[in-house]
Amino acid sequence: MQVNRFFIWIILLLLCGSCIDPFQPVINETQESLVINGVITDQPGIHKVTISMSTPYNEPSFEPISGCVVRVEDDLGDMVVYTEANPGVYETYLDASFLAINRSYTLFINTPGGQEYQSSYDTLLACPSIDTIYYEVESQGTSDPNVTHHGIQFFSNLTGSDETSRNVRWLLEETWEYDAAAYATHIWYGGPVFPIMSDTLTTCYMSDPILGLFSASTRYLTENRLVHNKLNYVSAETPRLKVQYSLLVKQHSLTNEIYHYWERMESQTADGGGLYETQPSSIIGNIYNIHNAAEKVLGCFYASQQKSKRLTFKADFDFIVPLFTCELDTANSVDELGSLFPYYLHSIDPLGMGGPPYLWGSESCFNCVLKGGTNNKPDYW
Repeated sequence: MQVNRFFIWIILLLLCGSCIDPFQPVINETQESLVINGVITDQPGIHKVTISMSTPYNEPSFEPISGCVVRVEDDLGDMVVYTEANPGVYETYLDASFLAINRSYTLFINTPGGQEYQSSYDTLLACPSIDTIYYEVESQGTSDPNVTHHGIQFFSNLTGSDETSRNVRWLLEETWEYDAAAYATHIWYGGPVFPIMSDTLTTCYMSDPILGLFSASTRYLTENRLVHNKLNYVSAETPRLKVQYSLLVKQHSLTNEIYHYWERMESQTADGGGLYETQPSSIIGNIYNIHNAAEKVLGCFYASQQKSKRLTFKADFDFIVPLFTCELDTANSVDELGSLFPYYLHSIDPLGMGGPPYLWGSESCFNCVLKGGTNNKPDYW
């Protein structure tokens, strides 16, 4: 019996030490669907409609449909036509005379294959005001009980009236300041070593839309008011919170039909569910084939008043925020470098004369623009 127990323990140890391969569910998708997305707001300017074909769930991409005729019509019979600015992206300029509270709009599309599509009419409702945008420092646990990640959670408060929409959606855009991993004092093109007279390579600003779905409703509340409404979370595991950060919040008013669409989209993409707790599915919006009601069309078109508010602040927190890092080498003279010009250099001359030796590395170590941002400081900074 003792021998049997010994072998059982050996087998258990071998099983526990085996590799665990991640399970990737197979999602069979055989039908391609047209995907149409567009929105018009009360803000005069360029408005867009995108038209593409759906792609596999595990391999998302934008597959544009070109050559469509796109137009928007209001309930008074006024019409505007869009032009194709880029493959699958159609644009038009809408002025204030076409955009009005409580006016309804519909989208028409004719494809090169002769198919006709239309959205249901959607009403441009008045939007509640954004009272405040604010954040709270928040820590999140990990699978390791000894490791905790820090960051900030954003919230918003809004107040509406009986005349404003009870349903809203938020579109968020973040901007943050960052520095290059290393500071260049000189540049070398193969001849003389020139000092760098500007610091435009050092400090940059990155702006990106936040890829999340955020919507809420007060239809079942006595007041048209939301307090402590959760928006996006910014982790301190990236350099975003190192210097200065800005969040732009665009708030859209939604009709009940459009709110239900975004609510379903948000529910499907929400984190925290178990395996297949929410099955991936194609959520149908308010666009249909005029001559074939059975065709499944993805996406939606809606109209909205837009209210915006921006919060910009210096990032000064107790938790540690990482910097961009880069591996640098030392050259006692430029003769030790190659011919992959230009070379950005940082003089570590012990006499402080700006000569060799130099620290050097890839251009992305010294040029912050190569991280994807711009060195043009925003007006609101």
